[in-house]
Amino acid sequence: MFHCDRCPFKRECNIVLAGNPNVGKSSIFHMLSGKYAEVSNYPGTSVAMAKARIHSGILMDTPGIYGLGDSQVEKITKEYMDKADVVVNVVGALTIDRDLFLTKQLMEMNCRLILVVNQIDEAEKRGISIDCEELSRTLGVRVVKTAAIKGVGRRELMDALQNFTINLCAMPNGSANVGEILGKCIATQRAKPCLSRKIDGLLLNPIVGLPVAALVLYALFKVLGVIVSGHVVDYLVSNIDEFYVPMVAKYTARFFGDSFFSKILSGEFGIFTMVVKMVCGILLPLIAGFYVVMSLLEDSGYIPRLTVLTNKFFNFLGLNGDAMIPMLLGLGCGAMGTISTRILGAEKEKIIATALVGIGVPCAAQQGIIIALLASRNDAGVWFTYVAVMLAVTTLCGMALNFLIKGDNSNFVIDIPPLRIPSLKNCCRKTTHRVRDFIGESLPIFALSSVFITTLNECGALRRIQLSLSPIVENLLHLPREFSDIFVMGIIRRDFASAGVFNMSENLLTTNAKILTATVVVSLFVPCINAVVVILKERGWRMALALWTGAFIISIAVGSVLTRSLEALTNV
Repeated sequence: MFHCDRCPFKRECNIVLAGNPNVGKSSIFHMLSGKYAEVSNYPGTSVAMAKARIHSGILMDTPGIYGLGDSQVEKITKEYMDKADVVVNVVGALTIDRDLFLTKQLMEMNCRLILVVNQIDEAEKRGISIDCEELSRTLGVRVVKTAAIKGVGRRELMDALQNFTINLCAMPNGSANVGEILGKCIATQRAKPCLSRKIDGLLLNPIVGLPVAALVLYALFKVLGVIVSGHVVDYLVSNIDEFYVPMVAKYTARFFGDSFFSKILSGEFGIFTMVVKMVCGILLPLIAGFYVVMSLLEDSGYIPRLTVLTNKFFNFLGLNGDAMIPMLLGLGCGAMGTISTRILGAEKEKIIATALVGIGVPCAAQQGIIIALLASRNDAGVWFTYVAVMLAVTTLCGMALNFLIKGDNSNFVIDIPPLRIPSLKNCCRKTTHRVRDFIGESLPIFALSSVFITTLNECGALRRIQLSLSPIVENLLHLPREFSDIFVMGIIRRDFASAGVFNMSENLLTTNAKILTATVVVSLFVPCINAVVVILKERGWRMALALWTGAFIISIAVGSVLTRSLEALTNV
């Protein structure tokens, strides 16, 4: 382990990765440390700091920034760089003309730099040649070229870090300007026309791009709703109900009789019955399938193109195409979507995006259950009605907030990375880590929720909650009284509530109208506890309270209108 020679206490060296969005910092972080960091082929993936110990010191991965300005992310990143012993400035070989402006700012800060030119393989495909030795002489810093996603350049970068941390006396030369650097160090040859560029042009054209987006959405519906739900979930749930649940009930009854503890373990809401069925039988295969599809889309580079296509739509909501990133991450987890609103440039945009993620963006686990539930009706119209209602509510909420909240919007700037064939290794690793994180986070909460609901049920409180909510559930939503239990589940976790709806569809929710109403209500229902905590931290208690209350009112109001509309259409 190397230590900083400048520090009298011989502490470990702080090594900070810095660079523009989507230049591959997280890939470099993983290549050096072996520790997982979210890697995707679109900007804005990293929204928080990641740390790992390597032989040369403590390595920190920072969110992508375009400069050292006044935004929240830029200020936080600058604080880390001020404390760094070495800054590893990652630039993209395809965007080096733009990325070097941040390099110049780091030089002006007198940072001790190692410059990494990443994605060198993509540049070579496009006929771009970068003379890294000349670049090193011009800037006065060590330059290493890498293709981090393939592991190319790892040894050279490790050697550079080890040599640099031993002798921290070199300072970069900040005299050369970017134009001179580009003229000396970069040569471009005419590249052969490639298929990816032709596809790129089509995907960015709304006439082609929007139908492709619709096909992607339909493919997601088919994969989760038909393949995963129709085969994997049905198989797991039927076997859990037929073999596993009776076995658990038998053994708990043998050891604990008809006691309260027995009901906590294997009762209607038991830890080893309901929780296992929901998590292992329903949620696990659905979120795994969802994350596989999303990983393929992310690594291919399709997401930034979808962002460009949706920019005009987001303008109506007081946002721009950058808001696609919080929405996308919100599909994985509402808390993560809220955190990623940091990448938006204006306070008004952050408030609107936080509200829309909290109200109209179901998380991966919840969305997987909903897709499976709607697909079980064997009616594509049910799915498209659900999508249309959710899109309409989100649009109206965004337009209303845009009208009510004053302030300017930021400019829309996004990198369009090259289209590439997704790395199956990265997709599998990403899916594995996301599923593992979901299980680690949700399983304890589900277990505690099970104990809580069982306790409410045994002491009669659940019955009283049903009675108190019956005017809303039965009179407004026209749903069975038992749907009141879903409200209790939804306050804890939205996916918990959706799994409850999935179970109720077997006997209580028997018509398309009731299932559509129930799924829309739980989709628009209040943010779960994790998301509320993050909203409190990011936006304050007033925003958290207003969003929680607003989401509850909106879910009931929309559900009431929807159920009456569906009943009227059915009777026509």
